[in-house]
Amino acid sequence: MNRLHLICLMLLAGCLSASSQYRVAVVGSSTAGGTGAWPLDSSWVNRFNQYYKHKLRIVDSTYTLAVGGYPVYKGMPSSYVPPPDRDGPDHSKNVTRANAQLAGLPLPYNGIVFINYPSNKYEEYSIAEIMICLQTIYDSVLKEGHRCYIITTQPRSGGIWDNPSLKRKLAVIKDSIINRFGTQTINFYDGLYNPADSTILTKFHSGDGIHFNNEGHRELFERVRAKNVFNIVLPVKLEAFNGECRNDRISLQWTAECTDPNTAFIVQRSEDGKLYNNLGELKATATQASSYRYIDSTPLPGKNFYRLQIQETAQSIYSNALLIRNAKPGLVLNRLYPNPANQPMLVAELIAAQNYPGTVNILSISGLSFMSRETHFKKGEMQLWLPVEYLPGGQYVLSIRYGDGQSILRSFSK
Repeated sequence: MNRLHLICLMLLAGCLSASSQYRVAVVGSSTAGGTGAWPLDSSWVNRFNQYYKHKLRIVDSTYTLAVGGYPVYKGMPSSYVPPPDRDGPDHSKNVTRANAQLAGLPLPYNGIVFINYPSNKYEEYSIAEIMICLQTIYDSVLKEGHRCYIITTQPRSGGIWDNPSLKRKLAVIKDSIINRFGTQTINFYDGLYNPADSTILTKFHSGDGIHFNNEGHRELFERVRAKNVFNIVLPVKLEAFNGECRNDRISLQWTAECTDPNTAFIVQRSEDGKLYNNLGELKATATQASSYRYIDSTPLPGKNFYRLQIQETAQSIYSNALLIRNAKPGLVLNRLYPNPANQPMLVAELIAAQNYPGTVNILSISGLSFMSRETHFKKGEMQLWLPVEYLPGGQYVLSIRYGDGQSILRSFSK
C-alpha cells in the first residue's frame, strides 16, 4: 500500500469517527420496544436508528432498553430502593444501564436518553409518585453529563382504560410532564386521539386499544425528529414566513436562501397545531435568496396552523408554526322551523364544513336558559330536533357554539 493511499484511509477513518460521535439509549416499555409495528423496523426507535445512524451517520449506536409491561419503577437507578408494594429497578434495562452504555463519550451532551413509559400501572400510582420517578431518572442522566428527553403518556382504550376518569388521568399526567420538563418533553399524546372518546385515532390504531400501528410509529418518529435533538443546522436560511387570509383563501409567503439545489419546501397544515398534513410541495428555484408563495384555496374554517418541512438531500427540519384565522364560518344554520314554534319539535337545518364538538342552548330574551346540551356536528348536512313544547309563550334565542368559540344566534317565538 503506498503512502498516499494510507493517508487517505486514515483521513476517511477520522471523518467517519467524527460523524458518528453520538450514542442514544431508549428506556421504557412496549411502545419503545416496537409493539404494534410490523416488521419491527417500522417502530419509532428503529426508524430513529435507521435515519440518524445509517442515513445521516451521526449516531454510533442506539440501545433499546425496553420491556413490554414494564412500569416506570423498573427504569429507576440501580441504587434506588422502592417502597414495599412497588417494583424494583431492572438493572439490565434501567437508566443506570443506559448511562453505562453512554460512558466514555465526549461531554457534555454527546449521549441522549429517551424515557418512554406511557401508562403501565398508572391506574395504581399517584401522579405525584410518577413525577418523582421521572424526575429521579431525568436527574440521574443529567448527573452523568448527558441529555434526557421525557416522553409523555399516550392515549389508551379498552379494559381498564374504558374508564373516563383513568383516561383523564393519562391526560393530566401528560400535562404534568410537559409542565415539569418543558423543552425536554416529547408529546406522544396530543393530536393522536379522538376527542369524542379519547381513543387512539383509527389511522394510528394497531387494533388492541393500546398500541400504535406502523403509521402511528411513523408519527411518533416524526415527533422525535421534529425535536431536532442533535441540533442539526441545515444549509438554508429561512426568512419572513408569513401569510394572510383574503377572499376565503390563505396566501403563504416566505423567503429562503439555499445552498443545496435539491431543497424542497413541503407546506403542511393543521387544525390544532399538533397533527399536520401535507398540502403541497415547492422546489427551490435558486441557491440565492428567493421568494416563494403558496395558496391554500380551501382553508379550514377558523384556525389554520401552517409550517414548512424543509427537505434537503439528506435531512429535513421544520419551520415555526404560523397561525392564520379564516373568518368563513364552519357551521351554517340554513333554516329554523317552524317559527313560531307551534309544534312539539323545533328543527334546525345545518351544514358543517368539518366535524365539531359543540353546545346547543335555548335562552329567553332575558338570558334565562331553558335547555342546554352538548352535541357533535358532523361534516355535511344535518338536522337538530329540539323539544320546545314545554316552553311558555314568548321570544327565545337559539344559541349554537362550536369549534374554538365560534357561535350562531337565531331568534324564534313560541
